[in-house]
Amino acid sequence: MSNIVHTGPLGEARKALLAFVGAQILPHEADLRHWLLRLGVKAHELDDIVQDVYCRLLRLERFDHIEDPRAYLFRCARNVLLEQVRRNKVVSIMTVQNLDELGVADLGPNPESAASSRAELVRVLGLIEGLPERCRQVFELRKVHGLSQAETAKALRISENIVEKETARG
Repeated sequence: MSNIVHTGPLGEARKALLAFVGAQILPHEADLRHWLLRLGVKAHELDDIVQDVYCRLLRLERFDHIEDPRAYLFRCARNVLLEQVRRNKVVSIMTVQNLDELGVADLGPNPESAASSRAELVRVLGLIEGLPERCRQVFELRKVHGLSQAETAKALRISENIVEKETARG
């Protein structure tokens, strides 16, 4: 079986790509969605990002270079997310933790301000990382990404009471 995808919707290679996506990529979709939510992707954006990832995968001309399909899926989603952040010119501190990777420092008004902001960001990220896991997740969704209490509860599959308690705790 060739791993090269030829044009034509019914070609053998196209069928092989579809089989590959179905068998090797699709089983990881739930993990991908959970990962994206943990990054702070809002629920209404989730389906669009996942769909964009599948569109990119299904446009591949070859897939024989993919050694770890799960890692490839997550890397593809990460690239979609980064492109979305660049396009929107909105940088979430939890979605994009490596500022150098996106060149965010270039957006600052001057080097001193950028350095100060970066130091403050590192300090805040350290404080957030020090929170207990569930408290950190609630904090990120509520305070960083602006989800409501109900949206946060739904995203984390916990009750609103727990969200309220974790918010007060964090």
